Amino acid sequence: MDPDGPTVLLLDGDYDTSLVIASELTEDLEATVVGTGTTRYSRLLRSNYCEYAAIVPPSDDPAYEDALLGVVRSSRPDIVLPVGYESMASVDEIRSEIPDGVSLCVPPPESFRTAVDKEATLRRGRRLGIDTPADYSTLVRDLEADGRPPVADRLPFPLFLKARRENGSATTAPVEDPASFWDTYDRIAAAAPGGDVLVQEYVEGSDSTYGCGLLCFDNEVELACLHEELRSVPRHGGSGTHLRLGRDDGLERDARRLLRSIGWNGVALVEFKRRRDGTFVLMEINPKFWASYALASRFGYRFASTIVADRLDLEVELPVGTPQRSGEMVFPLRELKFQIENRSEASLSEYVTTMCKPSAAWDVDRRDLGAWLMPPMSLVSKLPTVDPSGSRTRSEPAVRGGMHG
Repeated sequence: MDPDGPTVLLLDGDYDTSLVIASELTEDLEATVVGTGTTRYSRLLRSNYCEYAAIVPPSDDPAYEDALLGVVRSSRPDIVLPVGYESMASVDEIRSEIPDGVSLCVPPPESFRTAVDKEATLRRGRRLGIDTPADYSTLVRDLEADGRPPVADRLPFPLFLKARRENGSATTAPVEDPASFWDTYDRIAAAAPGGDVLVQEYVEGSDSTYGCGLLCFDNEVELACLHEELRSVPRHGGSGTHLRLGRDDGLERDARRLLRSIGWNGVALVEFKRRRDGTFVLMEINPKFWASYALASRFGYRFASTIVADRLDLEVELPVGTPQRSGEMVFPLRELKFQIENRSEASLSEYVTTMCKPSAAWDVDRRDLGAWLMPPMSLVSKLPTVDPSGSRTRSEPAVRGGMHG
């Protein structure tokens, strides 16, 4: 590879966020994108912005980290850019084995572990004087030890249950009926790492979630973008499908204070809910690129390009992009998938009303429909590939040994 711009190994090619980042890097920096995915049909590997491809095991596969190292060694990128939580965790594990000359922009190991542990995050927030949800996890563990008695008169309902540690998926559930508490608790525990569940008050107020995306370089904030998530799938704690940019100096200040107290490097999304009285309550940190990153990128908050430009000392003004104060976006394919899979909650009229707002941009890149939609086989078979043995081909099917996200 002898590109004019930097070569970026972009992970997590199964996610639509990887398409947004690949487009951004190409437009801003003329980057050569080496993409990874779990199959030859992974979204990024079908993208017009992906120049070389590598197929890797799923990121929860024990072979994933070795496969990732193989792709790094063979593709010789200037920088590795993980997108999802699982690949962030894998890069955290293998950072000492990544060859010299390959850049990263990830948090220190201890900082990453704090952000992944939502209980530790909330403790840190409370020490800083940031409002957090009332927590009943210790009481529930005591009730469990007592044989799981009825909880109607022991816990204040409604409650909100979530996995204590990040696991790359939405492992959450509201509980309004005390009779269903233990069944819901068991369902969340079965999917939660280590079976650890947080039991919190249900923050009643706005249905929206508020997120502050931040980029830090060596614990100094370089870029911040605040949004309001008006609609998500699933409806509680899922990925956004209707969002708009916002501004709240107090919320942004708390998000900055929290990350700097942990000691941050790279991207993260600090999430809040708003009570009926208008005050914000800290919920968690997502230590990765967030699922609705397309909103930030579309309206000038180019986190990915800024990371690459800074780490590689490119001759561009930082931060990259021209941030706008207002903007709105919908995610029609994500919402449609949910509507199809959850017919009991589906409403065609509501879908059309929300997704066809004339004031809202779409996350779908019409210049790259072959990646967003199922493409002809020919588009995949012609994609150049990266072989972890060190050779590169331009017409063979993509080979295992790269990486996924």
